[in-house]
Amino acid sequence: MSSIWSAIDTAGSGVTVDQSWIDSISSNVANMNDAATPGTPVYQAQYLVAGEQVPANSPAGSALGTGVQVESIDLGPAQGQIVHEPNNPLANAQGDVAYPVVDLGTQMANLVQAQTSYQANAKVMADSKTAYEAILNIRA
Repeated sequence: MSSIWSAIDTAGSGVTVDQSWIDSISSNVANMNDAATPGTPVYQAQYLVAGEQVPANSPAGSALGTGVQVESIDLGPAQGQIVHEPNNPLANAQGDVAYPVVDLGTQMANLVQAQTSYQANAKVMADSKTAYEAILNIRA
């Protein structure tokens, strides 16, 4: 049996995942132009993987989820993309520089999705709170 607060709990888990998603996107955009000498570590883009949140005490497959959670954060390629920039101070002897593999268009599209999801979950929380308050104000 679910609690009266389950709508707020479920939407709250969504807000938490959405905030993590927005954080990873902002990190990707902030570091997309960080050049490195080829062969040295380059920023690896972060890709959030979300999944169903299942109560810890329920047998596998026997309960509905109670929201979402961050399952993992996948990383982009470690070697980056090589660009020929002989005038860059970080260029190697061949004039190559490594940049993180981050596509700004994809990041902006993901940001719009994350923001929309965040707003929807926040609205569910606010509307649920209003409904619960109305229930508590019913007088017999």
